[in-house]
Amino acid sequence: MTLLLDLCYLPPVQYMAHWVNAKGVLLDTASPYLKGTWRNRTQIATAGGPLYLSIPLLSGKYLQPYHEVRIAYHEPWQKIHWRSIHDAYRKSPFFEHYADELEAYYRQRTERLVDWNQGLMAMLLRWMQLSSETAAPEAVTDMRKRLGLKPGKNEADLQFQPKPYVQVFQDRLGFLPNLSVLDLLCCTGPQARYILQQSIICRE
Repeated sequence: MTLLLDLCYLPPVQYMAHWVNAKGVLLDTASPYLKGTWRNRTQIATAGGPLYLSIPLLSGKYLQPYHEVRIAYHEPWQKIHWRSIHDAYRKSPFFEHYADELEAYYRQRTERLVDWNQGLMAMLLRWMQLSSETAAPEAVTDMRKRLGLKPGKNEADLQFQPKPYVQVFQDRLGFLPNLSVLDLLCCTGPQARYILQQSIICRE
């Protein structure tokens, strides 16, 4: 099955579980930009609980295409995001394997949101040894509204049971099943792909 997905910012585990288990993936970067999606948001676990990280955007015309959306730099959001990621995962087993490259990425300035997200996605795929987007010779299933919206806003609430893994703050927060895939990588390293493959997903 080939999936049509939004290109998201450090996407959640559920999103990546579908990616791993699909025969092909097409990424949408041209449809109108909508608020309340994972396109400019991600969620990590901190000592105080789950934390949303949002990329500030410049205001544009109504329903402008995603690939035209510009990032705002009126606040040091990159420094804030990196510091939050570092503080959350510096004690995780595999953080040091990704830290240098990730920190360097957060020091570069990218004009368009789509370019920022594409760079990060390429990094994630390489770390998990996954292929980039492909078009399989079969019908395409549109999963954008099901996987692109933030929790509680999904058009169809899919059942999702990730294979459990040990998280940094699990002793105080319990297991959080659908954080950014960065959480999975920092906590499990090379096992991340296997855990995604073993997660139970349901498309109705």
